[in-house]
Amino acid sequence: MGYPQQGNQGAPLLSMPAYHPADTLNDTTRRLCGAPYLDPDFANATIREVVESERKAVPPSYGFDLDPVARHCLRARRLLLIRYAMVTGVLMVGLCLSSLATVAWLSLCAVVVGLRSSAVRELPRSFRLAGITVVVVLALCLLGSFFLSVVLGSVVDSLGLPSGQDGGFGDYGDSAPAVDDAFADGLRGLVLLAPIGLAAAMFLVLFLSRRHAYGILTTELAPGVKAVAPRVSSARVEWRLGVVAAMQRGNICVQDIDPFAGAGWREHSWSFATTLKPKNGDGRVAIDSLALNQRVHDAVVGLRDPRLRDGERIPNVYVVPYVAADGNRRSDDPLIDPQTRTPRTLASTETIAAIVGSPQGGLRHYLRAVVPANGKEIFTPDGRLVLPAQDSGIGVTAFVHLAVEGGMLYTEFVSTVMPQVNPLYHLVDNLRPERVPYHAAVHTVLSFLRDNILGPVYLARLGWDTLRLTGRMARSARRADEFRFYDYGADFSVRELAAQRPTVNFMQILDAEKYIKLLDRVVTDTVLEYLDEQGVDTTEFQSAVTNVSIGNATFHGGQQNFGSRNVNVQTNSAPAGQPRTTGGSRG
Repeated sequence: MGYPQQGNQGAPLLSMPAYHPADTLNDTTRRLCGAPYLDPDFANATIREVVESERKAVPPSYGFDLDPVARHCLRARRLLLIRYAMVTGVLMVGLCLSSLATVAWLSLCAVVVGLRSSAVRELPRSFRLAGITVVVVLALCLLGSFFLSVVLGSVVDSLGLPSGQDGGFGDYGDSAPAVDDAFADGLRGLVLLAPIGLAAAMFLVLFLSRRHAYGILTTELAPGVKAVAPRVSSARVEWRLGVVAAMQRGNICVQDIDPFAGAGWREHSWSFATTLKPKNGDGRVAIDSLALNQRVHDAVVGLRDPRLRDGERIPNVYVVPYVAADGNRRSDDPLIDPQTRTPRTLASTETIAAIVGSPQGGLRHYLRAVVPANGKEIFTPDGRLVLPAQDSGIGVTAFVHLAVEGGMLYTEFVSTVMPQVNPLYHLVDNLRPERVPYHAAVHTVLSFLRDNILGPVYLARLGWDTLRLTGRMARSARRADEFRFYDYGADFSVRELAAQRPTVNFMQILDAEKYIKLLDRVVTDTVLEYLDEQGVDTTEFQSAVTNVSIGNATFHGGQQNFGSRNVNVQTNSAPAGQPRTTGGSRG
């Protein structure tokens, strides 16, 4: 995208983008859509941020689509609600048929789950072994008592003790004891088999529920399958999802505390101001900030120049305009759409040019250069395929801010890295359809005790959240209308919520450093070249760039000599139990 001096006078300066759903979901979107079926906490956090906060903005979505992710979060919550409603129903039937056995079973589940909690695991080993021993002994005592009562009842019946006397009913008196004995035997058998039947029913409910969830991962979210967005029953929720789908496609990030929300974590940054002194003489050199931004834009895009050899090109790099806006605004602010009463997230080319020329305003312009995770094929010189394109798992972004103020040039460079999606969510790619029953059974066994004891708690929590969803949306809207100012900014990015943090793959760390340095070098060289062409004395700028380059030098292993005495010895090994990280702070 260029930076024209004049724009279309009829185009709105600020507007809402148009949303066009994709025919198929890309890999990142599929993994995020599968996340709520594997991690209920992810679903709850996404619903709170994206749906319940009815007036808040969402960060721009690069490389994924937020709309189907939010819809699958709502669907996963509904499936969990059904699961734990059935679990609670089975427990209630158990309490009616065999109260003692059901209470004893739930008590055992509570003790075992408690022993497996993090608080208990921190206790000394001897205490934990003692607790496990007590649980095993109590469980054996309960089982022994139960079976002993059944055996004693059978022995008493086998002794032939009279169970009734002649009641004066003539011919019917002889058959009454037989009926009573048959009823007692049937009731005793029901009491004996009820716990076993209820346990089987509980396992079946949990197994079928999880098999259905895993089936969604391998059918609807399989690679290449036509995208199907789950629908919602609430008109208010559907309207909010439509607004979110449009907002994510804009170039304005209306944020709460992080102007780079959705881009990952900050890894490298620098900024400095340079006096625009002419090479010869006094005064100031006037430069065009729009032209400088365009020059940097073209230089970064030049990394994929077709004149470069195939192996040298970075074919997936792209540059887009990016505007950071503070979310704390009046309800009648031009950035707030009066129809949706949510932030507008699309700035026109004319608006971008105006923001670049007015750096003191309430909107801050950046050039956003992105090197996404998708890689490219490796071919031999004669055209044979060595390796198909593979994702690196990380995305590198550089934000460049260029402002001419007070006869000086302010240059800011901030690079961020988006880690790969949490490995748990990669089950969408790794799970084979024929292995769905096995994984559902294993997960059911591992979570069986916890689901039994906490099923009613989960039901109450999920039911309350489901019933209060539209009410919380209305409350959020009332808060926005109650005061003149409201924080419309996004609190966090769903993509960042699903990221693996810290990055533990060393090759990903190296890739991040490589592309950060490439983008850094392109920006600094281009700015230096442009200033030199405009007759600006670049001595100060070159000195600042040199200091930044030395201060951010990176060495991996071995021994480095600096002069005659300065020696730096580094190792790639991390302390025991601690993975290597990229070392950045959250943006």
